[in-house]
Amino acid sequence: MEILQFIKKKILWVILLVIAFYVVFILVSDVEKISEHFLQIKVEFLFLILSLVFLSHIVKSFRQKEFLNNLGEKIPSKQNLIIYMAGLSLINTPGGVGTFLKSIYLKNQFQVPTDKSISVIFMERFHDLLAGTSIIFVSILMYFSSVSISLLVISSIILVSVYVMVRSQKFSEFIHKKLSKIKFISEKLPKNLPSNSFSVLTSPKNMTKGWLFSILGWSIDSFAVYVAFLALNVDLGYLLTSQIYFTSLGYGVLSFMPGGIGVNESIADFLLVQQGLELFVATSLVILTRLSTIWFATIIGIGFTRYASKQQKQT
Repeated sequence: MEILQFIKKKILWVILLVIAFYVVFILVSDVEKISEHFLQIKVEFLFLILSLVFLSHIVKSFRQKEFLNNLGEKIPSKQNLIIYMAGLSLINTPGGVGTFLKSIYLKNQFQVPTDKSISVIFMERFHDLLAGTSIIFVSILMYFSSVSISLLVISSIILVSVYVMVRSQKFSEFIHKKLSKIKFISEKLPKNLPSNSFSVLTSPKNMTKGWLFSILGWSIDSFAVYVAFLALNVDLGYLLTSQIYFTSLGYGVLSFMPGGIGVNESIADFLLVQQGLELFVATSLVILTRLSTIWFATIIGIGFTRYASKQQKQT
């Protein structure tokens, strides 16, 4: 219940921030035209969109299970899924660091050492960035965008730098220091975080597996965004839609704003308007995309957190 209270406090102020931002965002873009455009939505597409987003997270939960298996930790598939989904409740925290709460569930329910679970969660974030960067790279071969290329350069530098650092003991100590500042995690941290787990997860074989799981999961996610565009009668093609989605998402993550709020939407609007769409159409697409991806994932996470907390209480 302590975790639930923490999530409620964090979610409340994030929701208030989101509501305030979207009110301004819609007013600036023309609330009347946006409302009219939403009335044209193909309702029959909504179930497919949400199903695809849910499926993408199921694929990513398999990635978590694979990483844990690589470290010698065998978690039943059902419980692995529940713990992964529970982590989504705080995915809208800066950089998605709130997902580290999964380490608490893994420790309490399956006695997974904190150094292992934190290594797994950190590498999940690494592979998310790697997959997004890979998809942007492929899309740029067909659709040039200076905004996307800039992100590609920045993310590539980050990925290479982190990969080099993650293999060292000093980096493990750095991660430990940062996590110790997060209240609900600090009490569960061991005094030291050995780098052995990172070494295992960054082996060529495990890196390839993680990349493939991530590419599949995020490709499904971006297909859900493509269907969301179709639901509002806009067809930019799957690859260009993916480029816009991952570019705006990437800048949002790098901004370290909760859920990338403000940055994500602004970049997406700019890129969509560059494609010749009117601002109110672009804004409608962005709102539907955000509601059906990160905010839908947050709702899923809260539901699974309640379920996981009840399970933990019974054991």
